[in-house]
Amino acid sequence: MERMKTFFIYALCVIAFFIFSQIMIYFAIHTTYHTKAYEVKASVPITVEVQATSVNGIVRGSVLNNTQEVMENKYLQMEFYSKQDNILGTKYVPISHLEVGNEQEYEMKFNLSRVDHVVLDIVDTIPENVAEEQTESDPEMQFAVLVSALVLLMVV
Repeated sequence: MERMKTFFIYALCVIAFFIFSQIMIYFAIHTTYHTKAYEVKASVPITVEVQATSVNGIVRGSVLNNTQEVMENKYLQMEFYSKQDNILGTKYVPISHLEVGNEQEYEMKFNLSRVDHVVLDIVDTIPENVAEEQTESDPEMQFAVLVSALVLLMVV
C-alpha cells in the first residue's frame, strides 16, 4: 500500500509538471510576438497587421476593392525581408473574385526566421516556379511543442 502511494505521488508530480510546462510554453510563445513594419505598394487599400517571433509569424488584414472593375484571378504578394534587406521568402494569397466596393479578409502564417518587415503588393500572376506551399499558410508547430515538452520531461 505504501508503494502505491509513492507511485501515485510520482504520477501526480509528472502530471503537474506537464501541465505547468504547457502553461509556461503557451505564455512564452504568445508573449514573444512583436508587431513588425510593413509597406504596401498596391493601389488599392490594404489593411495589414504583421506579428512575428524570431522563427514564425502571421500577417492578417483585408483588401478593399475601390476600383471601378471586379478584381479577378489576382494575388496578394507578401515579401518577407530581414534587417539587411535580404529577401527571406514570398507568400501569395489568391484573390479569386472581389466585387467593386467589397472587402476580402486574409490571413497568412509563415515560418521564416528573423523577419524585420513585409512588403505587400497586388500581382496579376505568380511565377511558374512558385511552390504550392507559398500559396498556403505554414502549419503551426503545436505538435513540435508537445514533443519538446515530452523530451524535457524525460530529461528531467
